Amino acid sequence: MLDSPKTFFKYRVIQMNPMKFFRVLLAGFLGCAIVAGAFVPSVQAQTDTPKPPINDPTLLPKAPVQAIKTLADVRACIDQGTSAFGVTMQTTNVRSAPSTDACRYGKLPKGTLVEITGYNAAKPVVKSEAATATGPTVGYVEDIQPLFVRSCAACHNAAAKIMGLQTTLFTTLMAGGQNGPVVVPGDPDASKLWQMISTNKMPATGPLPAAEQEIVRKWIAEGAAERRTAKPAASQNGAWLTIANAKLTAVNDACAKRPAGAQTLVSGDLIAPLSCGAPPSAVDLKKAAATAKPASDSSPATTPSNAAAGSTPPKAAAPATVRGAGAGQTGIQAAAFGLPDPAESDPYLSPQGFCIERRLPDNTRGITAMAFTPDGRLFLALDADLAHDIDPLIMNDAFHPSRSVAVYDYVNDMTPVEIMQESSRITGLDYQNGALYLSRAGEVGYIPDGGAYEPLAGGFAVASQLYHANDGIVIANGWVYVSAGGIRDGYVDGPIVGVGEAGAQDIVSGGNPFAARIVRAPLDALLSQRSIGTFSTAGRGVRNPYGITADPSGRIWFTDNGATNVPDAISAGDEVNLLDPATIGGDEGSTAYYGFPLALNGEAPDWYAKPVAALVNSAAPTGITWAYDTIFYGEYGRNPGLYRLGKAGDGSVINERIMMAWPVLALATAPDGALWVGMGDGGLYRMTPGCK
Repeated sequence: MLDSPKTFFKYRVIQMNPMKFFRVLLAGFLGCAIVAGAFVPSVQAQTDTPKPPINDPTLLPKAPVQAIKTLADVRACIDQGTSAFGVTMQTTNVRSAPSTDACRYGKLPKGTLVEITGYNAAKPVVKSEAATATGPTVGYVEDIQPLFVRSCAACHNAAAKIMGLQTTLFTTLMAGGQNGPVVVPGDPDASKLWQMISTNKMPATGPLPAAEQEIVRKWIAEGAAERRTAKPAASQNGAWLTIANAKLTAVNDACAKRPAGAQTLVSGDLIAPLSCGAPPSAVDLKKAAATAKPASDSSPATTPSNAAAGSTPPKAAAPATVRGAGAGQTGIQAAAFGLPDPAESDPYLSPQGFCIERRLPDNTRGITAMAFTPDGRLFLALDADLAHDIDPLIMNDAFHPSRSVAVYDYVNDMTPVEIMQESSRITGLDYQNGALYLSRAGEVGYIPDGGAYEPLAGGFAVASQLYHANDGIVIANGWVYVSAGGIRDGYVDGPIVGVGEAGAQDIVSGGNPFAARIVRAPLDALLSQRSIGTFSTAGRGVRNPYGITADPSGRIWFTDNGATNVPDAISAGDEVNLLDPATIGGDEGSTAYYGFPLALNGEAPDWYAKPVAALVNSAAPTGITWAYDTIFYGEYGRNPGLYRLGKAGDGSVINERIMMAWPVLALATAPDGALWVGMGDGGLYRMTPGCK
């Protein structure tokens, strides 16, 4: 922390063309020579005085790059007349004045490089001011909203609002749901919100850690304030940094108009200083961003879970080469659209760049999987309503016989005909060689055309209440691939520490060799032997790989629905991944290892299979398919909707939300190339490019 009460500003350096600079320098030098003429003979001044150097501007020395770590370093850098550079450690607001109450221009995502051109030093703490501060110490904006966005947004966001409740904004949370208010300020025991959280009934994705539950209880007990009481000492104690040339992400409550004389400021507590004089190299920035720590001593008041990660485990032995395929091998050529980041104000079911038409408008049964036949028939896996009148007894029981499979002639828009009833939960469908293949709770089976369902392999792990039930299935080049989920839900179970790669895999799979993996079996062997023993590991290190598909070249793509309730500083393993079958071979230990569960230990090993798209925690990706020369996938957690991968100008692959929707569960590509979207509320949509 800076300890001077003075406000500092950048000393501006006059920018001047180098040739003009030296002409001015020459004039000053000659002026001195004239004055000195009274003492030195003029002839000597003309013959002995060296000419000023005239250098090519490209040969002028560049500003040195100096590593810095503290706010004192930032001050020293700016005081010498140059800029400092740092990286944002979390999503950071950009404000018009040095106060958290000042209006926002926008925000900077975590990991953004910023140029720091000035600073406002901290004022000393005045104990009498601190002593007079009263009121709530826990606020919705500062403390509750981040928890609920991370852990409750899957069911209670702007798009979902199960039971009419949205928890991601203060006003909507306090308004309550269909059955009235859920928060009684000052009385946790009378608050439905606290009743559900304290008994671990909510969030549905897994209970909050005990320390975070206490934050919610304390917030309600203190009166459920929108913001903490501003303590004079605290508000004066933080350093604010002036930034320049920053590309901001929009925010919903941005300043309507830039105030006169407003500054462009960020909190020094949220910036990790990196360099002085020039930006760090791309390599240095990447390394620094991964390990960035605050420059000041202050830290968020209510992030106890951040300290609960446990000790750093022993490092696993690194293989000689990186296993699996990363973003550089995607082969995606479809250009990115350049869309803004998702926002809750985005229009619902209004795709960017695509036309959308609804089919089966009267369907209210959730669609959990889809598959097309070459002749255009569409098979639908139907579940209970997963968005409106939810029956928790069905949702939390993967073996409840309430599911079915129906075939739909979409060309003639005929009423779907059920060909299988009273099934357990169905999470994957694929059609091959005259038969429909199913992945459902605990087993894989198939339905030959005109026949009845026949099981092919049982014994897969099922974590019923966690919605892991085999997950997806795809058949490619004579192999059956299953994205088999594990049994461990995530951070609420405690971080995985003190074990190696194999030990962590065993914990997540519960000892089942066909869980927390991508597994595959030769199709002919599976049909003849009808045994789970025909399956072997194709990839490891996944939690709940919901969707799986193959691209035209036969490579396997899958989504991994990562751990729940994981602090943002630790990767939860929400990813879009690529598995090249050509890299599969040898024993299990040589197969690709993805970002879960070792990611929970802290920084992932440098040898693990890098995701094509690393998603924000609790993104909860679901269905996936290849259409229109790229990958489309769904998310039902944070920022729910339909996403598309696209190639950016620098050659990287980025993900963009092209439609806000909830909950997107199933995706499939029709024989004519159209993209189909199935949702948990029964919505079925056909999407084609062309509309704006």
